[in-house]
Amino acid sequence: MGEGSPFIEVLTPQEAKGRFFAAWQPPPVKTEKVALFEALGRVLAADVVAGEDLPPFARSTVDGYALRAADTFGAGEGLPAYLSVAGEVVIGQAPRLQIG
Repeated sequence: MGEGSPFIEVLTPQEAKGRFFAAWQPPPVKTEKVALFEALGRVLAADVVAGEDLPPFARSTVDGYALRAADTFGAGEGLPAYLSVAGEVVIGQAPRLQIG
């Protein structure tokens, strides 16, 4: 039986998707309010957005260093890369330097 078979209609993936979504009717979304302790494993019906940022500035929750990968190329345990600290960014303050 080939493409002209009376038993099989061959569709492209795009045609099949188009027919499916034209015929499919998703069930209505039901919502309910539950206590916070009952919410585990459930899905939110709407986004929850904080009214204000806390802290009120962008910050990292961990200390760290920024560096260019090229400055450490070829470095390893037997051949360490020696880097200089260019500056420090104090929490709550904007950086005062740029690293090229």
